[in-house]
Amino acid sequence: MKDIDFRSHPAAEREWQAQEDEAGPYAAVGRAAREAMEPALPADFAERVATLAQAQSRALRQPARLEAWLIGSLLATMIGGAVAFLATDAHALDSMRQPLLLVLAGCVALTQGLAWLRPTGRRG
Repeated sequence: MKDIDFRSHPAAEREWQAQEDEAGPYAAVGRAAREAMEPALPADFAERVATLAQAQSRALRQPARLEAWLIGSLLATMIGGAVAFLATDAHALDSMRQPLLLVLAGCVALTQGLAWLRPTGRRG
């Protein structure tokens, strides 16, 4: 840091004196520094924060019941529809023998199986 030559910069000298005397705009800064306020936290602040953090953690770990029920209902409806379709249309089984459809079904099954094995923590 370079020293300031107050003889060549009289404005810098006045600024420095104002800081030292806590005059002008520096009066409020000096007063605030001398009269620092204590934080006004309640006595049980830490306990309240810990309780809130535990409640939020529990809420994130529990799956949403309505969401889980809706997904299960949709899955059961889709499986029921597939079974009903295959039961009423025997020729639909012929199309299942195509290799591309078998690969697609395998990919879907593998993806879903891996999703079920993954831990169910929400990110966020």
